[in-house]
Amino acid sequence: MVGDNKPAELRANHDPYGAPPLADDDRVRRTAPSMRTPPSTTKQKALAILIVAIVVAAIVIGALR
Repeated sequence: MVGDNKPAELRANHDPYGAPPLADDDRVRRTAPSMRTPPSTTKQKALAILIVAIVVAAIVIGALR
């Protein structure tokens, strides 16, 4: 674009209250999460099965009407 060749000080910062733009060499990199999520509990699994059963029942009832 036209403004890409300007020095960092002359580029527009559209958020006057935010942080200044990063220099071209500094990129934000996503870091891998340090902790893994714990496995689902029996209660969570039962709740998920109940929700799926309700949705399937609603679809079947809607189709039979």
